[in-house]
Amino acid sequence: MGVVASLIAVGCTCPLAFLTAPPANATSTPTKTPKPSSSPIPTQTPVPPATPTSTVTFTPTEAPTAAPMDTPTWTPVPPTATALPPAPTPTQARPSPTPAPRWDFTYLEGSMETEANCGSIYLEGEIRNSAGVPMDGITVRLRWWDNVEYELSGLAGGHSSGKWGFSPLSPDQNRAYQSFFLDIVESSSNPVPLSQELPVEMVDCSQAGQFTNIIFASAR
Repeated sequence: MGVVASLIAVGCTCPLAFLTAPPANATSTPTKTPKPSSSPIPTQTPVPPATPTSTVTFTPTEAPTAAPMDTPTWTPVPPTATALPPAPTPTQARPSPTPAPRWDFTYLEGSMETEANCGSIYLEGEIRNSAGVPMDGITVRLRWWDNVEYELSGLAGGHSSGKWGFSPLSPDQNRAYQSFFLDIVESSSNPVPLSQELPVEMVDCSQAGQFTNIIFASAR
């Protein structure tokens, strides 16, 4: 049985062309390919010589060195001074007057009397209490130049009650200028002043050589 019949018998639905075999004696006729005609040889076009191209040489440029930057220095800013209110002007206190020393005895102003006397220079007076009564035993001091003399008033000094006196100069000194200083002191051994000093100036014995009635009164 042929192949086709066998396939049909088994129910094959294949295309018949696939199942049909070429004829056994079929010969393939070759197709003649025409020969290509020879192409003309192209004419060579002369190539112009190449123009030399200038070569650019790159010269590296040194990069500029950056200038060093100064590091900023911090300067402290002083605080703004706040104006203070003006200080009050101090009121100058008036100095207190120096109290006059309280003397135990004071000279009775204007009591001294003077007369010319060139025979013997002397000074004399009296010590009284606050009631005007003569006081005895009061020490009177007389100073001139570097000399000092002391006299007790009254009977203790060889005088009448309350009286005292000095004859300090020799006859050859009667006409010399002298400055005498009289005051009352505690005693000759403790000459603490008890009165203000009384100056007595002798310029010339022909004008004043005796000084009398010099009265010191007690202030107590």
